[in-house]
Amino acid sequence: LSLLNFTMQRGARSDSNLATVQAVTQAVAQAIRDQNGKQFAHALRLDLGNLTLLTQLSSGRLNLQTICGAALEEPYDEMLLEHFEFLRATHRGEALEAYSHCERACSCFQAVFEKDTSWSLPVLHALNLSLRLAAIKADRALAAKGEKESKQQEAARVLQRAFQYTITDRSALPSSKKWGSLGVINTLFKIYFSINNLRLCQNLIRAVEGPAFPKALDGQVVEGRKFAVADLVTYKYFVGRLSLLNSQFARAERELAYAFDHCPKRSFKNKRLVLRYLVPVRMALGVFAASRLLKKYNLEYWAPICKAVHKGDIAAFEGELSQHQQLFIRHGSYLLVERSKMIAYRNFFRRVHDLQREKTTRLDIKVFKRCLNKVGVEMDTDEIECVLANLIYSGYIKGYISHQHGKLVVSKGTAFPPLRDIFAES
Repeated sequence: LSLLNFTMQRGARSDSNLATVQAVTQAVAQAIRDQNGKQFAHALRLDLGNLTLLTQLSSGRLNLQTICGAALEEPYDEMLLEHFEFLRATHRGEALEAYSHCERACSCFQAVFEKDTSWSLPVLHALNLSLRLAAIKADRALAAKGEKESKQQEAARVLQRAFQYTITDRSALPSSKKWGSLGVINTLFKIYFSINNLRLCQNLIRAVEGPAFPKALDGQVVEGRKFAVADLVTYKYFVGRLSLLNSQFARAERELAYAFDHCPKRSFKNKRLVLRYLVPVRMALGVFAASRLLKKYNLEYWAPICKAVHKGDIAAFEGELSQHQQLFIRHGSYLLVERSKMIAYRNFFRRVHDLQREKTTRLDIKVFKRCLNKVGVEMDTDEIECVLANLIYSGYIKGYISHQHGKLVVSKGTAFPPLRDIFAES
């Protein structure tokens, strides 16, 4: 299972038992009678890779409404009809029409899901996946026409209803729809990140952290049930990224570390994706990735940056940041990496402090200036005082600046507190 870059290819293998519209319809009808959600979802997932079925749909010779109506009760008949129309439009490359049919299929299913038990959760997730991917294609089609991209936002509103149906379910916990809520939340996360509307993510997190939500976010078994590892890893990944944006580095490290550690080893691409953010957040906490780990996941470009921050080599850090600027912007980690420059300054000033022969608490700012000039960093006294003031304000240095005497006065105890302690307090 691809946890973060899940595509329709998951259902692209052929199935001779679902080669026709009639066969799919009968499979869905049987699954509903048996309340077999996995079989129901299986029928909806596989047909996108079934060329025989797609050819039959494209011929236009079938009365789909009659076939669905004869085998299924409302609103399942309309749901499957819209799903078939979605497949037909997708096969023709009509992205906007395909999205409209997919949205109606989801709405029809939600009408019965709201009142049903949790057996059909796999169907909900299958339809939600189709909706998100259809919305992405529809937005691309709109962009190609020079129109505003709006389908992912519309899809989010449909998914919000599914979220409410799962999160507010009052059934007993062993049979509750709440066990499917993380899957819906993760789909919403992906859309909100895609359309850059991250403020709405906080509402989802508050619901998960509420008292009525199952306390199983670390893989615990509660009343015989637990969340799927795929859902937990994806949820932790997105919460970790959101924590980064909110400068909650300790929490970001905790969530991303869980995602990395529990992501299956075979999911190389996903583990690498998590490391893109785990490496810089740990760097901000004073923990630097091993070179062999970076090499294993093709992230060697982090090695010289980590080394520069660790040594307090400002010139080397600025050179690496400039060289990889576009890459970091594309990954959404540029501001976090740029923030690490303050840690590089902190480590530089600490080295200068440690090199003083007399362990004084009063450090001449002119000494800092000479040391910076020696390593190729040109800064005047006012600029150095400004950097020091920011370091003191952020808690990286315990002390104060005596502007009148041109001195940095540091604490007699721990003048440069461990970075992890700073962020733990914040």
